[in-house]
Amino acid sequence: MESGEDTEKVVPAGAQQLHLQSRPSDQQVIIDVQALSKSYHIYERAQDRLKQALVSRLVTLGSQLTGIFRLADAPRSRVYYREFQALKEVSLQVRRGETLGIIGRNGAGKSTLLQLLAGTLTPTVGRVDIRGRVAALLELGTGFNPEFTGRENVVMSGLLLGLHRAEIEARFDEIAAFADIGAFIDQPVRVYSSGMYVRLAFAVATVLDPDVLIIDEALSVGDLPFRNKCMARIRRLSDAGTTILFVSHDLSSIQIICDRVVWLDEGRIREIGDPIQVCRDYYVSTLSSPEIAAQSLGVITQQYTGLGEFDDVRVVDGSANPASEFNVGDDVAIDFSLRAQEDLGPTVVAVSVYRSDGDWLLGQTSRDAGITWPGCAKGERLRGRLTLTQTCLAPGDYRIALAAYSAELSLCHALTDVFKGFSLRAGYPTWGKFVHPVRWENLGSNGS
Repeated sequence: MESGEDTEKVVPAGAQQLHLQSRPSDQQVIIDVQALSKSYHIYERAQDRLKQALVSRLVTLGSQLTGIFRLADAPRSRVYYREFQALKEVSLQVRRGETLGIIGRNGAGKSTLLQLLAGTLTPTVGRVDIRGRVAALLELGTGFNPEFTGRENVVMSGLLLGLHRAEIEARFDEIAAFADIGAFIDQPVRVYSSGMYVRLAFAVATVLDPDVLIIDEALSVGDLPFRNKCMARIRRLSDAGTTILFVSHDLSSIQIICDRVVWLDEGRIREIGDPIQVCRDYYVSTLSSPEIAAQSLGVITQQYTGLGEFDDVRVVDGSANPASEFNVGDDVAIDFSLRAQEDLGPTVVAVSVYRSDGDWLLGQTSRDAGITWPGCAKGERLRGRLTLTQTCLAPGDYRIALAAYSAELSLCHALTDVFKGFSLRAGYPTWGKFVHPVRWENLGSNGS
């Protein structure tokens, strides 16, 4: 099957105009999307594309002849394609300084929506109004000329955003320092790795002070130290009033940095609102996916952050003895040690607990209980224990993951992958996912 092409445009007058204005006031609507739809023509065979072009031309010619000679019938149109709707009647508004997350399965319409907002696609139907300067990090490979050097692409990008050359040159050192790609800044972009490309693209898009920043999964190719740096920059931009649209499959990041979340499903908005609620509903909808179950397998490994690492994690019983099997109602404790690889500020620790089929059951941080570890110097360790008291999880096998964050949850100090945790057993039949504490009372009977 070949990739599709745009259907004939049916866009109201002025539908895709970007209204460049001075920086708007707080609470002003910056992005206004009304009944936005995008369709493509999908051709099964290469020759069908040519046939459709010929038929369309004949129909046009026939209409002209009909007008000239008043023929009874114009040629009838035959369709050699099927229409695919990538986006269907999407309407939303985003305000100044708001960070809007966009989630959904692959093919749900997330990238299509962002491309329409960025102006790289034209809607089939609907209207997009954006006030201000827009910077976009879309799929890898767009935005830069591969034959230009990094330096030349920085200048070109700044000019496209409406800056004067003197303004770009004044900010170049800051861009180069953030991208941190060294001498490659003067090499053609075509020789860059995906990580180098994203570093430079993110540096350009964020240093040039956009009114609207659009990010489509670009940060997924970066390592954790770079993602931490990007998250800090995103928070600074948001605090300064930049409106941010953020697509990611990382539900943790979405919940931390976003004010609202849109869940797209088959091209339509299925839910929009509170990040925690929407992400939870979306996650529940994915539990039947085989990819989720596969993520629950593995050994104790962790991602490199450059800030810290868990160098000791063990599951213990109530007497602090290593254990792996417990009864429902027992205390299950996890002892951990976090070694600082750089000086760390105040730190909170998070735990996630999954069933063996990948169902995510618990996700909590020490901050929820008012516990924060003080900052520590490079080489020092933070030690702690979290205890699942009187465990009410149903019998089964469970896997866990640990993470450490800065006190405001914006920076990830350390992050383990999901690893084998513990098993629970019970001497009585149970149903469901939890054996919740309950109180039964015999209130008697009236004998009737």
